[in-house]
Amino acid sequence: MMKKFIKFDVELRKDERLNNDTRLAYAYLYDRMNSSIQRREFFDQKVNAYYVIYTVEEMIKDLGVSRNTVINVYKKLATCGYIIKKKVFNGATRFFLPHFHDDSLHSKPVKVANDNSNQTNFKQNTSKTAVTAIQQQNRTVKISEFDLMQNVVDGLKSKAAFESDLINTLVKYSENASCLYNYAQIIFKTKKASLNRLIKRGYCKATNALRFETNYYMQSDLVKVMLNLIIQTRTNHKIYNKDAYIAKSLYKFFDDAVLDYHDRINMDKVTNFNIPIRKLDE
Repeated sequence: MMKKFIKFDVELRKDERLNNDTRLAYAYLYDRMNSSIQRREFFDQKVNAYYVIYTVEEMIKDLGVSRNTVINVYKKLATCGYIIKKKVFNGATRFFLPHFHDDSLHSKPVKVANDNSNQTNFKQNTSKTAVTAIQQQNRTVKISEFDLMQNVVDGLKSKAAFESDLINTLVKYSENASCLYNYAQIIFKTKKASLNRLIKRGYCKATNALRFETNYYMQSDLVKVMLNLIIQTRTNHKIYNKDAYIAKSLYKFFDDAVLDYHDRINMDKVTNFNIPIRKLDE
């Protein structure tokens, strides 16, 4: 039986952000893309690019690791810009590979074209358009920055319950989809950490307090907090670890949000003090 070999890009070894699992997983994804570009059903009309379907179960089997490891591998590859995930309603997640190029054409990675043929006006800023291009079947296929940003925005609306004010603020101060995703991840992680910590401390209403759907006060305040934090981290050059600085402030913000929520609940319960009023003698 003939053994199957997959191509491994030695350049991945130079990226210190990746471990061996992420490098090997990307090699599997890259190998499968060679098959996808031969099949029209793996072409996404909206994004105008080919994609790969590689389920978590498949990657578990190929890597020989746990489910959590595979999930973290996909997250790391997305964060580092090696893959772009697009979730499909009632279907498998699609993986786009921005750095893929078709070896069968003996082509080199194609630089982004300077033409305006595929540009979309996003908040009157066309400089964020068409940052990714791949060579496939003798044509340049572009994944515009607008599409990448919109993919993240759709997820924040449908799954994270972010309101438009918060989303617009994050989008306005994000240079690209990766930056927007990073801001959202910091919010998710700090909120989850605060929730777990406060539940252990006996705040039974912490879940409702940190749910945007049940605590509408919190999201409006979060817009102001994130705006201030983003501006601070970009203007204060003494802040070296910007993500840690934002996370530390958000921990306190979410802790305070739970305390305020509990105070409001307790105040609503106080309806009548029954303070006796002494009549004055005539």
